[in-house]
Amino acid sequence: MEPIVWTDPVFWPWSGVYAGVVVAVLAVLWVVGRRRPGSIRRPALAVSLGSALVYITWRVAFTIPEDNLAGRIAGIVLVVAEIVGLVQLAASTVIGWQRSERRRPTLDALSSIPSVDVYIATYSESVTVLEPTLAGAMGMRYPGTVTVYLCDDGSRPAVKELAERYGAVHLQREDHSHAKAGNLNNAMAHSTGELIVTLDADMIPTADFLEKTVGYFADRKVGFVQAPQAFHNEDAFQYNLFAGDMLPNEQDYFMRTLQPGKEPFNAVMYVGSNTVFRRAALDSIGGFATGVITEDMATGMLLQAKKWRTRFVPDVVAAGLAPENFGDLLTQRTRWARGNIQTARKWNPLTLRGLTAMQKWLYTDGIIYWHFGIAKLVFIVAPLLYLIFGIPVVHADVPSLVMIWLPYFLASFVSMNAVSQGRRSFTWTHIYEIAMSPTIALAVIGEWVGFSTKRFAVTPKGVSTEKLNFRWGLALPHLVLLAASVYGLLNAYVLNAGSFTINSLVISTFWTLYNIVGLTMAVLVCLERPRQRATERTDVSLPVAARLWDGAPVRGQVLDLSFSGARIALPWSTAFSTTDATRRLLEHAELDIEGIGSVPAEVRWVSESTDALLAGLSFGSLTPAQSIAVMAAITASPDWVRHDREEGARMATAAARTLTGAARRVSPSLRSELRVTARGVAQLQAPGIAATPITVHLEDLSYGGARIRSPRPLASGETYDVTLGGSATARAQVRWVQRRRGRFVAGLQFDREEPRAS
Repeated sequence: MEPIVWTDPVFWPWSGVYAGVVVAVLAVLWVVGRRRPGSIRRPALAVSLGSALVYITWRVAFTIPEDNLAGRIAGIVLVVAEIVGLVQLAASTVIGWQRSERRRPTLDALSSIPSVDVYIATYSESVTVLEPTLAGAMGMRYPGTVTVYLCDDGSRPAVKELAERYGAVHLQREDHSHAKAGNLNNAMAHSTGELIVTLDADMIPTADFLEKTVGYFADRKVGFVQAPQAFHNEDAFQYNLFAGDMLPNEQDYFMRTLQPGKEPFNAVMYVGSNTVFRRAALDSIGGFATGVITEDMATGMLLQAKKWRTRFVPDVVAAGLAPENFGDLLTQRTRWARGNIQTARKWNPLTLRGLTAMQKWLYTDGIIYWHFGIAKLVFIVAPLLYLIFGIPVVHADVPSLVMIWLPYFLASFVSMNAVSQGRRSFTWTHIYEIAMSPTIALAVIGEWVGFSTKRFAVTPKGVSTEKLNFRWGLALPHLVLLAASVYGLLNAYVLNAGSFTINSLVISTFWTLYNIVGLTMAVLVCLERPRQRATERTDVSLPVAARLWDGAPVRGQVLDLSFSGARIALPWSTAFSTTDATRRLLEHAELDIEGIGSVPAEVRWVSESTDALLAGLSFGSLTPAQSIAVMAAITASPDWVRHDREEGARMATAAARTLTGAARRVSPSLRSELRVTARGVAQLQAPGIAATPITVHLEDLSYGGARIRSPRPLASGETYDVTLGGSATARAQVRWVQRRRGRFVAGLQFDREEPRAS
């Protein structure tokens, strides 16, 4: 007997009216939302949840196959996965229903200024990653006592030397048990501050970090305050998909949308960094939680079970490095997934005494979330069961699907945009989850069946690479699923055409095409672009006086700044012309940057533009005071932290950029010699040979070499005396030669002796 569907005569009018009303309401909300985004949040959530309930009722009551045992089992598994999604939608509705509008207390709210200990936890991170964080911490403004501790679980002499140079306290321990949590507990045993700040090794605080967080402790019941983790580099999705200008960081939705939504329920999660604790609160639970690899989630939950209040600070007061390749991102998320399950085993939120019903639900929902990998694989495999094996998983016709599923899908799309405030769309959520699902699913299953790990793995940061790298191991599950999807369509339309019912075929086809788009993007994410910069640059606008040549400094602007260098522009003027720019550059330049002071630097490259001379410089050895000043200038820039909104983030654009970018030749790292665009001619004379000099045209010039255009071929390895400007000569060797439009372009390398007058 055929199952009842909502397009049967008895249901047709009602389903048509229902679909029409929902779509009309969504259309109105969409139009209003484009003008006033915040105004449609609650209506959109209500429509989304209501349409989800209608959809899941229809799915359970009418669409599970009955004639085929395999189909019935697969259909039930699919419905269970959808019910789990509905439970999470309900939790998201509760979180997004109201915004936290609590006032932001300042230090003036305190009756007395508490002492503060700052813990920077480190194990294997490099000094180049640690130093900017330490400089930021040492530069925090605060009217009370602040002591900074470098909690070094790697016991490294270089880290101890770094701490001593900055005046911080270096802590290490012989017993490295309990990883990061044990490291922090050891710091508690060696410090006495009333408040404790935890920072990851790469999370650089702003100068006003304490000014914007400590005031919350005027409420004596506040146990900790959590600020969002933000990032000043591009994550793997942004970078590998050439989408940094379109996409926010993948974590921004949780950090800046869901976290503040949990504050009214006293369920803000401790996320391991950018947090200030009351020492008395930590003492009440015996310090940071141990025995799990996500000590942060467990610690926050235990404090809330003890009735300590928690607050969310909406301001970005610290930012760090997102995992810089897709493999490291998956390593980090695997740790989080396993850690959540470990925490549920040790401190099940549903049975933990002291938590409210809402806290129990929200923490349980957070644990369930990490099963998205399994659910997403179910959604990918389900239509393939029909296309490849003929096993139906959904018994419905196309009109029913349009009437019931489409309103639910559209409502989810609109409500996600409304709740996330532009930080996350339904489409990109699909891509993120598909990309991570195989790895996360395997980790979660492994954790539940007993293949558990208690070992804490540090996520690599500050990594630079020179080559394009396709991560075959990470892409393999997606390639297999992609191939299976293509084969399923080929089987249904070519190999066994005519063997499938039209309704199930249409539904499975569109479902599979939707999955193919996500799988394709997941494969593209596995194409790791090279990262050649050692440190991230931040756009700034700071006046500078630069002395790159002998003579008076030239005034200009710093265009971007990093902890290790700067890019500057020196405008052309009557006092500074292109003639000045052709002088020999100093080996050690000097910069006097407003707000930072005088810093030593070396010129790495120069280039002429119409309006100015552009130069890239690397800093020499800076004093701690100079480093603190540089870090303060960087963190004060409004462009330090990347934007947190999707801006024209179209999948087609990202895919096209990725494919064309991968096809381009990957340029090598910056030349070790600085080069300036050069105009004019030079003379090449073979030493010891009385022959007519060769007149060549200069293309660029540096102290170490030049690129020239020659009317006749030169041989690689030949040596010439080069006359520049009619007077200065230098010995040079031809390093390479290329033919270009009837002429020959060659690279010359000068010897390292001083140019001599002819």
